[in-house]
Amino acid sequence: MKYLTGHILLLLLLTISSCVSKVEDMEGPTIGKLQIWADTTMCDIVQQEEEAFERIYQYAHLDITYANEHDMFKAFMEDSVDAIMTNRLLTDEETAYLNSLTQIPRSYAFATGAIAFVVNKHTPDTNYTYEQMLNLMANKDAGKVFVIENVKSGITHEVLRLIGQESLPEHFYAFNAKQQVLTYVAENEEAIGLIDYSEISDSDVPYTKEVLSRFNLLGISRPVDSLQAGFVKPYQYNLQDRKYPFTRDLYFISKTGRTDVGLGFATFLCAEIGQKIVLKAGLLPKYQTLRSIELNYTSDIKVIK
Repeated sequence: MKYLTGHILLLLLLTISSCVSKVEDMEGPTIGKLQIWADTTMCDIVQQEEEAFERIYQYAHLDITYANEHDMFKAFMEDSVDAIMTNRLLTDEETAYLNSLTQIPRSYAFATGAIAFVVNKHTPDTNYTYEQMLNLMANKDAGKVFVIENVKSGITHEVLRLIGQESLPEHFYAFNAKQQVLTYVAENEEAIGLIDYSEISDSDVPYTKEVLSRFNLLGISRPVDSLQAGFVKPYQYNLQDRKYPFTRDLYFISKTGRTDVGLGFATFLCAEIGQKIVLKAGLLPKYQTLRSIELNYTSDIKVIK
């Protein structure tokens, strides 16, 4: 009888131990691993969000690869990666294709950024109307040269959409790195550099202070059929209500279809801590936390002279 009881207890312990999963085998919003591809121009803000998320949720790990927008979306559509961080939504055609594969994409906007136009300190013109800027980008005879970081970047995609062309005009030059863009602008007064504002939005970062001391940001007015706000630069307070016309949102897009780390990270980005990181970085949070202040009236008022 004692032998039988001991045998039953041993089987029970083995059964219980087999049901306990190891941490590395578990999956949930705050536990597990996920591979993400992110737009290179979003590197600074993405790194800050990743570090905070992994510091709070120690069993969650994000494997983030940085790439240009073209290659990133290509990998996403070819099922090489299940989650991306980008400056644009999926097109209707891309969404329909994924739906046909029963890979339902979910998109989360977590910040508003912008495309910034930089010129060197000696350039006399620092303000343009929205229409003037579109004309300069579309017309190679306008006397300006535009420089961008990567021909496959999201900025290229946005420029082509704005000017209604399939390829960049001849007066656009593409370099391999942002520093090459800034160097060219510094040496040529007729050059206008296009960079993602998130790369220079945090005023507390020494690199931002250096760039803004060497270059001028162009002020752009809103389209003529819009409520005017003068010539505005892509500062955080001008991203509200899109006073600056070349704003664009930052998105996290996932097609895993599971309650995994991707869902947890998306929730984190849109929640209080994630949005405070966006605010501190100089971008505009999509969700502002409400602050309640309670004032208690008292008749015991002291006046200090």
